[in-house]
Amino acid sequence: MKIKKYVGADFQEAIKKAKKEMGQDAIILHTRHIKKGGFMGFFARAQVEITVAMDESLQVERDRSRRVVPSVPPPVPENLPSADEPAPISGAKTSELVQEMLQMKEIMADIKSKMFEVGTIHGISDKIQAFYHHLIDNNVDGQIALKIASSVETRLPAHKNTDPAWVEEICIRTLQDYILDIQKNYELPDKKGKVVLLVGPTGVGKTTTIAKIAANLTFLENKQIAMITLDTYRISAAEQLRTYAEIIGVPLKVVFNTADLAEAILAFKDKDVIFIDTAGRSPFNEEHMEELREFISTAQPDETVLVLSVTTSTHELLEIYEKFGIMKIDRLIFTKLDETRHYGQILNAIDEIRVPVAYITTGQSVPDDIEILDPIRFARMIMGKEEIS
Repeated sequence: MKIKKYVGADFQEAIKKAKKEMGQDAIILHTRHIKKGGFMGFFARAQVEITVAMDESLQVERDRSRRVVPSVPPPVPENLPSADEPAPISGAKTSELVQEMLQMKEIMADIKSKMFEVGTIHGISDKIQAFYHHLIDNNVDGQIALKIASSVETRLPAHKNTDPAWVEEICIRTLQDYILDIQKNYELPDKKGKVVLLVGPTGVGKTTTIAKIAANLTFLENKQIAMITLDTYRISAAEQLRTYAEIIGVPLKVVFNTADLAEAILAFKDKDVIFIDTAGRSPFNEEHMEELREFISTAQPDETVLVLSVTTSTHELLEIYEKFGIMKIDRLIFTKLDETRHYGQILNAIDEIRVPVAYITTGQSVPDDIEILDPIRFARMIMGKEEIS
């Protein structure tokens, strides 16, 4: 087993370096964001580091003439203590060794899983292997990509001599079915004064997203909408929502505490939907999260929506959901799809947390750049057959 690390400006550059040197059979063991360069800790560039493994036994079929070099036993250190005189190990050293052993156990389990993945992939047709690698290149988790690719394989006829366009369509349809399977149907309770509260980290576009939804419900569905903002940390956010409210023609209240919030909800009880915009919160700041929990306890929302940016890595998306998840998240909204061409992290996130996606946003224009997540369109986007317009 050959293990090596590669660094690139982004994931795609790092994986390209790995594949060039290690080949298509290379297995990604670990990915992390790092910073390199700079001066005294400043101006360092954000980069991606991937740890890649290559099982050299897979090269045998391609190069049977490869000479096997016999392993040389490591030299035996001198002055080893005898069996009757064991070397003393401090408590700190013991703890360190235990941690190293646990890490090694995790690495070996991951390698075993990756080896199973590689073995399975080598058992399917070239067309489906290409599909699998396309999913991987689009940030789809390896286990999910393997599951989908294997499902495609079972749908193809035994002889596998099929038209490439038809195979591609089967791949898209299988991906669509997979998305449909994890996209639960969800409907708001049918009542007046439904409270919908949006939460999420800073910078994901909650305020603009609320304006888009409110405008569409007002103009296209003739719903009576009201808006409340709790985002008093940024004066610009409240003013931005006030501008949208005036353009759309819906009432807005700015509240500063839980008492104001309860009063505002009561004042809008005759509306069809009341949207509440919250301040962007760091999910790792306990003080801010506790304040948010107090507002949610007062609002008693019929639906709590977590807004996430698709430019966030899968690992961070799951971390954010875990922190906000204690508030019972009903649906998700993914923003900034216009800022990337890789959407696999959406599939990874909803596969893991099993919460349906209400909308995706595709730009800053209000009310146009928002749409319901359509499984067939999303499948085609992952396959690179459809782009954000």
